[in-house]
Amino acid sequence: MQQNTRNKVRQREVLTGLLLILVAFSFVTSLLLDFNFVSPYATLQEDLAYLSEHIQNQKISAWSWLATGLIIFITVPFYVIVFSHKLNVLHYVNGLFMLGASAGFVVMGLLGLELHQTMVHSFGQDFAQVDEQMKLALLEKFSEEQFYRRIGSSFVGLFAIGLSLSKVKLEKFPLFSSILLILSGPALIFFNWFDPDHLLRTMAMAGIIIGVVVFCVRLINRGLSI
Repeated sequence: MQQNTRNKVRQREVLTGLLLILVAFSFVTSLLLDFNFVSPYATLQEDLAYLSEHIQNQKISAWSWLATGLIIFITVPFYVIVFSHKLNVLHYVNGLFMLGASAGFVVMGLLGLELHQTMVHSFGQDFAQVDEQMKLALLEKFSEEQFYRRIGSSFVGLFAIGLSLSKVKLEKFPLFSSILLILSGPALIFFNWFDPDHLLRTMAMAGIIIGVVVFCVRLINRGLSI
């Protein structure tokens, strides 16, 4: 009986580890496919002209962020269940952080698809004839989309901090992973809002992804108890 219970626990741990790795790779994919047409070195006219030539790239980016948000949402209950017998409250807090990240990316993806529909309607006529008010509206919608990207990414940073604190209760939590997460989480949140283009923000995202994957490999291979 005890062996059967342990087998079920290990199956949940393996599944949760695989789902978290899927989340990490989905996040990376979304970052690689992310489409930003606004440049500090170009005029609004040039930015929107570039956008009009790459409408399909913007649509792919929106779908990828939407998929990432949905994958995170699916992962939440598995994460909470696996940690329910190991942590008191922290796993619920981390679950809320994951839901926040999921909501941010889902809303971002939906706004991106809405932006795509507006662009198809506007640019399908003739970009040269699109009035300035419409161009500013497109830029405002893109800014709103990026705002929710910062929201989602900030919740990723909070989750990284919360996950690293699990080391306090879980002696087998990888020290390397804990250090990466506790350093990268706050850095990601800070640069999200104060300098999104800074190299350290990219390094912080890489640190979180590596930290999560290292933890997941440990979770899949040996679980939380061994």
